[in-house]
Amino acid sequence: MGSLFQPQVDKISNDVFKFDRRVRYAAILDESGRLISGGMRRGVPSLEPQSEDLRLIAAVTIQLSTDKTWDRYFGKTQFTFIKREKVNILTFNIGNKLLLISTEPDFTLQQAQELRNMIVSNYSQIQS
Repeated sequence: MGSLFQPQVDKISNDVFKFDRRVRYAAILDESGRLISGGMRRGVPSLEPQSEDLRLIAAVTIQLSTDKTWDRYFGKTQFTFIKREKVNILTFNIGNKLLLISTEPDFTLQQAQELRNMIVSNYSQIQS
């Protein structure tokens, strides 16, 4: 199986942005929550102050690693979709990395699932 090289991770982020103009943010994180690739779409302002970026990523990473304790009962998480008033947040694993995506609020659950399926299908060979 292949490994996750920088050109591949950059391509994943670009493919996410190409999927829909309502994607605001697309990033690949390692298991500790460190940003490997991606970020905000050019020209789109972040909703939270930059000083909160690390706290937000840490919260998402902690939540997802905590959720893994349920895998033996419920199976692995395919994706999470959080719908808020101003933004949606989509997360899913690709290999042993985490893809963190935010979208405009009118991006639907069905579109989120289509995006996840497209990325997983195109990059299913990635393992590390």
